[in-house]
Amino acid sequence: MSTRLLPRITPLLPRRRPNPPVTPALAAALARVLAARATDPTWPRSLAALLPPPLSDARLAAAVSSLADPDLALALISWSKSHYHHDAPTTPLAHSALLRLLARARRFDAAEATLQSMSPAATPTRACLGELSAAYADAGMDRKAAETCARARDLHGALPVARHCNRLLRLLVERRRWKDARNLYDEMLADEGGADNYSTCVMVRGMCLEGRVEEGIKLIEVRWGAGCIPHVVFYNVLIDGYCRRGDIGRALLLLGDMETKGFLPTVVTYSVLINWLGRKGDLEKIGSLLGEMRVRGLCPSVQIYNTVADALCKWQSASQAMSVLKQMFASGCDPDVVTFNTLISAFCREGNVRQAVKLLREAIRMDLEPNQFSYTPLIHGYCIRGEVMVASDLLVEMMGRGHTPDLVTFGALIHGLVVSGQVSEALIVREKMAERQVMPDANIYNVLISGLCKKRMLPAAKNLVVEMLEQNVQLDKFLYTTLIDGFIRSENLSDARKIFEFMEEKGVCPDVVGYNAMIKGYCKFGMMNEAVLCMSNMRKAGCIPDEFTYTTLIDGYAKQGNISAALRFTCDMMKRRCNPNVVTYSSLICGYCKIGDTDTAEDLFANMQSEGLFPNVVHYTILIGSLFRKDKVFQAAEYFEHMLLNHCSPNDVTLHYLVNGLTNCMPSIMNSKYSEAHKKNALLDVFKGLISDGLDPRISAYNAIIFSLCRHNMLEKALDLKEKMPNKGYSPDPVTFLSLLYGFCSVRKPRDWRSVLPNEFQQVELEIICRHETLFDQHVDKSVSCEVSRVLQLYVEEFQSIQQPEVFAGS
Repeated sequence: MSTRLLPRITPLLPRRRPNPPVTPALAAALARVLAARATDPTWPRSLAALLPPPLSDARLAAAVSSLADPDLALALISWSKSHYHHDAPTTPLAHSALLRLLARARRFDAAEATLQSMSPAATPTRACLGELSAAYADAGMDRKAAETCARARDLHGALPVARHCNRLLRLLVERRRWKDARNLYDEMLADEGGADNYSTCVMVRGMCLEGRVEEGIKLIEVRWGAGCIPHVVFYNVLIDGYCRRGDIGRALLLLGDMETKGFLPTVVTYSVLINWLGRKGDLEKIGSLLGEMRVRGLCPSVQIYNTVADALCKWQSASQAMSVLKQMFASGCDPDVVTFNTLISAFCREGNVRQAVKLLREAIRMDLEPNQFSYTPLIHGYCIRGEVMVASDLLVEMMGRGHTPDLVTFGALIHGLVVSGQVSEALIVREKMAERQVMPDANIYNVLISGLCKKRMLPAAKNLVVEMLEQNVQLDKFLYTTLIDGFIRSENLSDARKIFEFMEEKGVCPDVVGYNAMIKGYCKFGMMNEAVLCMSNMRKAGCIPDEFTYTTLIDGYAKQGNISAALRFTCDMMKRRCNPNVVTYSSLICGYCKIGDTDTAEDLFANMQSEGLFPNVVHYTILIGSLFRKDKVFQAAEYFEHMLLNHCSPNDVTLHYLVNGLTNCMPSIMNSKYSEAHKKNALLDVFKGLISDGLDPRISAYNAIIFSLCRHNMLEKALDLKEKMPNKGYSPDPVTFLSLLYGFCSVRKPRDWRSVLPNEFQQVELEIICRHETLFDQHVDKSVSCEVSRVLQLYVEEFQSIQQPEVFAGS
């Protein structure tokens, strides 16, 4: 070694011994001392003994990190400042350790105070700022998270590491703050190693949420290999993006493209596709994908089975969805409470609450915990059926399982009660809600007020409106319209108008339904000028009149006999491409009948059918009544026959018109010589035959109608009319029973004749029956007449066997 080199060699400085680590025992001792500081005045000395000087920043940071309680860590930092107040070293590591503890505990106020207390020389570390930013993001505080990231960049020249920034990036994407998310992502890319696979995946998911799937694909291509190695998760995100956009075809193409790129689809991949296919109701494709999964050896998850069950419930039936439950048991996949809730809800919607209850009991048997979504559909379903006690028992059972009824549960109970007409009981439930401090929302108030208005309990409805205003529950268009309609139903147009005006004062613009309700009120009271003005205001407000608007006005004018005005609005209706409906035609037919123009009314009836609209009982009834009043008996009878041939059941008004029409027009029927075509009309032929035999005209009218109903297989309607005859002051006679016998034989239930025929007839009554059998036989099939003849023969034989012993007894 050179003598010139030796003098330049200096001895090494003595190596500084590192501070001993904070062992678990030391950490526990520190925690005990700090926890006892309120009761032990010597705690500062005890701490000094545990952490003797010189206390380095690293040593203090280790001590802080060893404490699980942030309050103890704050006390330790405070102690270090006071204990070393003259020669206290800067402690950036210790304060950074404290910031990490505060961030994990979400003690954000204390964290901000700690940051402000740190001297400019004690800069918080990049890692602790990253943890704090991530904590802010997890708490949904995107502004504070962004500020903390910016502070890290300003202090250290770089953003926090990717795993911390990703939390903020995900939050910005979830909140659709695309510009801020893109700026953060670009900043992360600018830092070396600042963006990872997850960062890119978050950005791609955001683009897919907006439907910009192609941009997401381009981003993956740009980043491919540059710190980003796409995997199956990227494909799952892109497939979901296409599905969200409604482009399931491309999503399926991407599924096929996965294998060519070396990626195998996972259960999640299929779950995404099946979920969206289920929403569209493409059950065939779902079955194909499930088969593909089996080929790949992938077992469907419980989520996939639940999706399939839900799709079957929506697009087919709950009974078919039960097959999914059987498949789950067969494949060893345990159903969860969502599976049962889906099926329970579906069966309740179909009205099969019995099966729904069985499913609830099965879920309980399998140790699954039913929740509010299990009980609520059942409570609603039983209320609609009127089985309130069963619904109440289910509510008690739900509460017994620890589930407190919420707005949804109470809402289902109230809605079910209102639908079943038990509005008073629904009001009691509302009182129970108040007792439990659960205040009704706008939907519950709407349901209650709607029910009260339909029951015409308007004072109670008003009280609920006042309560809504006191509770600051916003009144919506639906509620205002409900009230307007309720007052109009109660013939209180003045209050209806006040509510309509109050609605406009409050800035709630009526929609087409609200305007229609008001127009209906004006028309009901014959105030046609006001109704037309209301429709004009409706147009000015941007609401387009619909077929209900026009039909209401047409009906109003028709009822006044103002056919020209009704036709003017009909033409305007058609010009605006709003086609007349069955109600429009019934209004016009009624209008023409009102002025006695039955010929035009009949033309409208024919035109209506040519337009593909099927007449209902209203149309037939209007024409039948009007034609009888005009003494056009044969046309009226033909419309009745036409009505029955089209399986349109007459109502009480129709039957009233028929009975009165036949009896009032009896002279025309008896004296007129009508054609062979008219003879085929059973109603007139039977009525004339009965009258000719000297029978009571009004009872004969009832019998002719009952027979006509029976020959058209409307036995139930005929029996109902027979039951109503005594209420009208007319008792069924032997001909009534003969008519019903034809009904039983027409529906092939001849054995049921004993339920309507009395145990015995007098001889003269039997003669009347046999005499008119020939008349009735002309209007029924031979098979029916033969069956009637057989039953009557049997009855006569029984009658004779009863009478024979009496004859011998008399002799």
